Amino acid sequence: MNFKKKIEEHFKQFEASPVLFVGSGVSRRYLGVPCWQDLLKHFAEAIGENHIKLKTKSNGDLPEYAQLLVSAYAEKWWDTEEGQLALSEKEQEKTFINEQSPLKLSISKYIENAHKNIIDNDELKHEISLFAKANIDGIITTNWDVFLETLFPKFTTFIGQDGLITGRSHGIAEIYKIHGCCTEPNSLILTSSDYDKYRKKNPYLSSKLLTMFIERPVIFLGYSLTDEHIAEILEDIVSCFPDASLDFLQNKLLFVEWKPELEEADISDSVIHKKIPVKYVQAPSYKEIFEVLSETKKRIPAHLFRMIKDELYELVLTDDPKGKLYVRDSEKIEEGVSTTEFVVGYGAISMVKKSESMAAKGLVGLERVDLIREVVFENGHYDWGCVVNDVLPNICKGNARIPIFHFLNHAKLINPDGSIINETELSGGVLSRLKITPISFQSQGWDKRRSETVPEVKAGVNELYLAYDFSFFLRMIPYMELGLIKRDMGELLKILKKHIDEAMNTQVLSSNFCKLVCIYDYIKNSHRY
Repeated sequence: MNFKKKIEEHFKQFEASPVLFVGSGVSRRYLGVPCWQDLLKHFAEAIGENHIKLKTKSNGDLPEYAQLLVSAYAEKWWDTEEGQLALSEKEQEKTFINEQSPLKLSISKYIENAHKNIIDNDELKHEISLFAKANIDGIITTNWDVFLETLFPKFTTFIGQDGLITGRSHGIAEIYKIHGCCTEPNSLILTSSDYDKYRKKNPYLSSKLLTMFIERPVIFLGYSLTDEHIAEILEDIVSCFPDASLDFLQNKLLFVEWKPELEEADISDSVIHKKIPVKYVQAPSYKEIFEVLSETKKRIPAHLFRMIKDELYELVLTDDPKGKLYVRDSEKIEEGVSTTEFVVGYGAISMVKKSESMAAKGLVGLERVDLIREVVFENGHYDWGCVVNDVLPNICKGNARIPIFHFLNHAKLINPDGSIINETELSGGVLSRLKITPISFQSQGWDKRRSETVPEVKAGVNELYLAYDFSFFLRMIPYMELGLIKRDMGELLKILKKHIDEAMNTQVLSSNFCKLVCIYDYIKNSHRY
């Protein structure tokens, strides 16, 4: 049995989806962020401090190293140009609350900049796209960057232990940043004094994690088996189990260690710190792990389930539903859910007597993805006037990249010269999109400069598509002359049909794919080109 099959079989024994416990190895792999020691060394040398001296004085204890560094850094930072000019006086009062603040602010800025430098490697990009599609119930992380939030934008984030204690947590579709986040510099757990405060609040965190560990499998990514801080967290949790029950944990804890020198991955039984049983995976990449997680089917997506729990929680608290009854087929439950008003009943929709307005193809429930698919496949049988007057105004409120000309055309609202019939009767959102042209989808930044060095941009759609990966194709095609795109509309349509499912379900592709559909819609349906 190959490794991927072993992992698939392993997860079949659990009813719940996994939780990820993500460490700094993930940030190093995808963002190139240095390890903690190298990060401290960088900032020590930035102010002329001797790295070896600090390391020796702290006996190699990194939190203690950071504790020694903050004083020297704060004293010298205020005299730097950054210290003088970075913040206004009002913002300084909010940001600089103690001696540690200057170093934490500098580290946070450094980490935020790392997001501009995602490692340019096709293999890693493919891994990231699989990661973003993983069907998981939540994430716990000690990382300070926001890489995970960009992959799972529909998850709710809790920063630090205080955020977890004071926020409304439902244990599903949530990211717990237990060591803080670069978006809130003072939340970083960095120094020995930070860790002392952290440990005092640990009982609540441990109880929260204990619930997760009992209910779901947990996959550790980006940590070493010898990581002291992870061992400390696990020992707090394991202390709640009698020794005779520790075997219960073994199948639940999957510890994945990245070993690039290996040719293939393997899974075996192991023990952390002589006591904690785990399934130990050594792998040359995370690809097969993410493939299994992305192929796992969930009846209801985690982020939607959290929304439902939150609404039901609010309903129990207030006894006020504050909204409407919304009927939707279970396969379509993720589409068309408003975060402001819904009550959910889960059952046989065929047994619900629907009103005629909803029976007419469920227009109330149409979402952007439905409109995108209609422009590409043209197989809908809609009341086009209702789509223009009732559906488009709602969808245009929250989405910039909406193809509108296909629907205006079918509603017979476009003259042969491209002008609009009864323009004043259209909603503001639709009117604003009439002003958007293909040039509107061109940025003036890196992509534009890059497009000038790509000869296939001047050759044609198929040439560009065959020469590069699909993600790069999507980024470059807005810079192609419209005449070339119009010439190759048949090829473009084939490409759109081939990739629509992948693109609309992949966070890193969907936005640029919708741009391309808007360009296609403009050329084909607007009568303006």
